[in-house]
Amino acid sequence: MKKLLSVCLLSVALLGTLAACSDDDKQSPNLPPGTSEVPESILSQFNADYPDAQDVTWTQDGDYYTASFSEDGSSHNQAWYERDGRWGMTQYEIPFDRLPAAVAEAFAATEYGQSGSDWRVDREVDVLERRDGTETLYIIEVERGESEVDLYYTEDGILVKEILDAAPDKNYGEYLPQTPDGTLQSWLEQRFPGYRLVDLDTEDGGLEVEIVHNRQKCEVFFTRSGEWLYYKAELSYPVSQVPEEVWAAVEASDAMQQGAWVDEVEMYVVNDGGTETVYYCFELETRFDDDYKIYVRADGVEERPDLGGGQTGGGVPVEGDVETFINQQYPGAVILERDYDDGYLEIDIRHDGVEKEVLFNGRNEWVRTEWETRSLPDAVQQAVEAAGYRISDREYDRVETPDGNWYEVEAVKDRREWKLYVTDDGTIFDTRYDD
Repeated sequence: MKKLLSVCLLSVALLGTLAACSDDDKQSPNLPPGTSEVPESILSQFNADYPDAQDVTWTQDGDYYTASFSEDGSSHNQAWYERDGRWGMTQYEIPFDRLPAAVAEAFAATEYGQSGSDWRVDREVDVLERRDGTETLYIIEVERGESEVDLYYTEDGILVKEILDAAPDKNYGEYLPQTPDGTLQSWLEQRFPGYRLVDLDTEDGGLEVEIVHNRQKCEVFFTRSGEWLYYKAELSYPVSQVPEEVWAAVEASDAMQQGAWVDEVEMYVVNDGGTETVYYCFELETRFDDDYKIYVRADGVEERPDLGGGQTGGGVPVEGDVETFINQQYPGAVILERDYDDGYLEIDIRHDGVEKEVLFNGRNEWVRTEWETRSLPDAVQQAVEAAGYRISDREYDRVETPDGNWYEVEAVKDRREWKLYVTDDGTIFDTRYDD
């Protein structure tokens, strides 16, 4: 659940919404319009905004009153109002073929929208219109088998969120517009002139502000006290602004020497005690579809930045349920970074001296944890050798999931390179070769 920071950090006009994001929040029963339980200021403003609304019901979410209603043939509309009648946001549906051209073109360029893709597109698109100059969002839902992905676009076609397997009964209350306090707003405007606000997320660990600037999505992180920690932006590929020293360090890495290629590049600007240090994060893809991250300083030194995660959640905002799971599953872990990758919420942690990648789906349910190790249980090594394979790489991936744990081992057999998936007791349950 999103939690508020101190008043000195934020003057959020719509504070009550933050408490409304939890499934534990209590809602009053449906309130028919005209009853004393809905303030007259809200009813009057709603009737002026939506004179043709039908089948109206009301619920109260914290300091907000939400009207669910039908209009123009659509029965899935919601509008949020503050007690004084001030409108905050409206959610409604449009047909997929009525998307803004920029959104349709951006979606068509993704793997989900390619001609012949096996992803099925929902023909209705959710739209979130918000006040205070906050970006309007278009939410396209795609499905394949049991997997669902929600793609959030701005009106000019910038993909700002990709969420895998979100809760089916989405509560968009967490996207109600919020405004950074004057100090933070001035800092953002100075650093990112003309920025547009996408989302503002407050957690125990700090504050995350998502913006769009120069047609790029940027994420800016602040401490509880309002000091900026770092910001990051995904760079367009091919990347021209990366220094030659950085490219040289990446190309000399073991992964690149073994045939990996660059999939994505992000730039980090880190506040190191008042000194700004620039880093680049390269996500590399291998022939086995594995992801590797390499962090390189602007001067070409391979080094992972300290993003303020000195203790669990310290400066790196994470949701309560996620942090609780990490504390229980990996006691003493330090949260290094929080990011979204391929629709998953990815939390990088340091646990028992090892960096681990923990993935959660859109319901904040744990999906898997993965890390590199140089040791194998005897049962695993003996099973691989008994099956006629020769281990070719002495770094292995350890994977933990709710359904079981295993090792990923690269090996050679019959002059082919294989990846073997082996459980702790030595059962080889899957094999893949590089064709």
